[in-house]
Amino acid sequence: MNKKIIFLIFLVLGVLEIFFDFFTVLIKNTLLHKKNKDMSEKTNIKLFFILVFFIGFIYFLGQFVQVMARLFDIPLDGGIFENLK
Repeated sequence: MNKKIIFLIFLVLGVLEIFFDFFTVLIKNTLLHKKNKDMSEKTNIKLFFILVFFIGFIYFLGQFVQVMARLFDIPLDGGIFENLK
């Protein structure tokens, strides 16, 4: 259960940064005390949080596949092509 909460937090943090520039503004104004920030520093912050977002997204995508496989009684033990035979 704790793993799901951590990955959900990853998703929320990623969405905050991707759509609202939450952490870019926070780091720029409070931690660095710089008003003029060059584009490469902003890009590095944004790429880090996009990576965090995709880690959470891939985890929940895997959980979704497991739930759908259980729902349709598809075994995930073997390979993909074994299930198609």
